[in-house]
Amino acid sequence: MRRLAIGKKISSREVLEDLRAEDIGLLRCMQCGRCTGGCPAAGVFEDFSPRLVMHELIEGETENVLKGDMIWKCGQCYTCHLRCPRGNSPATVILILRELSLKRGYSKDKVKEIAAKCGVLMWKKGVNFYEEGSRELPDEAAYEVEDILRRSGYEAFLKALGVDLP
Repeated sequence: MRRLAIGKKISSREVLEDLRAEDIGLLRCMQCGRCTGGCPAAGVFEDFSPRLVMHELIEGETENVLKGDMIWKCGQCYTCHLRCPRGNSPATVILILRELSLKRGYSKDKVKEIAAKCGVLMWKKGVNFYEEGSRELPDEAAYEVEDILRRSGYEAFLKALGVDLP
């Protein structure tokens, strides 16, 4: 088993310079895989693994991660953080990577795709992202959710992406 060059090859200083990076523990990752073992998204997407995201960063493949789809499959449940024996937070790393990907213009289409699927359903039904088994809110509650989404800027965000709302 080869040893990883921890901290030696990270090509994007932006990840480490983010204020949240102090708590991430990226440089402490020992690639044990406990993060992936408990990850609900890894159970749904065969090609998703919090451990692999961390590995790619450690190996200096930041640009590939930013341009790829993997970071968009995380549900941000933070199970990986709870399972890590070193207190690392792959979910926070993924959040930072998503922001960097958007800043660099790599992911507008991916975010639009996600927003079109999830955001519109949330907008219409008020709760669930999936057609099957979704729980719709009563009309009054759905109007409240719609008002909150509008006031929070979510409506403007979806429109800026080019997502048509009902």
